[in-house]
Amino acid sequence: MISQVFAQYLVNKGLLSPAEVQEALESRRTVQAKLGVVAINQGYLTAEQVKEIHQLQFRIDKRFGEIAVSEHYLSQEQLAALLAEQGNDYLNFGQALVDKGFLSLETLENVIAAYKQAAELEQPSDLLLSKEWLFQYLSFAKADEDAVLYCDYVALFLRAIVRFLDASPLLVAAEAGEAKERWAACQSMTGDITLHSCLWVEDNVLLEIASRYSGERMSEINELALDSMGEFLNVANGLFCINLSNLGLDSDLHPQSVEKRDTLGTELGCQVVIDTGFGTMTLVLGRQ
Repeated sequence: MISQVFAQYLVNKGLLSPAEVQEALESRRTVQAKLGVVAINQGYLTAEQVKEIHQLQFRIDKRFGEIAVSEHYLSQEQLAALLAEQGNDYLNFGQALVDKGFLSLETLENVIAAYKQAAELEQPSDLLLSKEWLFQYLSFAKADEDAVLYCDYVALFLRAIVRFLDASPLLVAAEAGEAKERWAACQSMTGDITLHSCLWVEDNVLLEIASRYSGERMSEINELALDSMGEFLNVANGLFCINLSNLGLDSDLHPQSVEKRDTLGTELGCQVVIDTGFGTMTLVLGRQ
């Protein structure tokens, strides 16, 4: 899911809005990267060369790859390598960005090069929401000594969103606004590690979380919807406890609660706003 990391890079650099990125992430599911985009990513062709081959296609009734080889833009070996990469999720995302007009081929070429340099990678690999990656995008000004723990938790929580809600989470800046009541699912773990987690969402987001997690479409907030949201948080925390256990740390989960609140207490150590494509959720973590 390197597309997720690349998507976050685009948002953080201000190159695209979260809404544009989410639209392209959704479209990538039904898009296959064209050879031009794959070749740009591999460094075999520049955006200008891809355009030249496109122009030749108006005069020569052949496929892109055939023209690229016959006109000596690519070797047969390079073409075979590109064909093998066409189903790559990350490249499908890049193709969706171009198809929707969010990025030109030239801009995509430059952004990919800058992204690889920033990630210190020759080729993108699966950094899926790793601790090292998160440290670049999260600020823990109030909790320096707990930053590693919070990063580990946020990384797991984002993966849980992908796995259980079939969504593409993006970290976004918190927007200023007047306080209003939202639904808060909260749970604590104690033992060798003490950690309190709360997920704060509006009505429509709660219903979508509950529907996606339960597999049953819900249109009203009832006991089942509240239980489904609470269970989603409980499962994520259960997985985190398993990870702690693998490190030799014992922790016990307390029962989760779901209730309406107008604040979660921003004095806690970590507050993360997550855009899911179907709405935003605020994750708040604390140790006290």
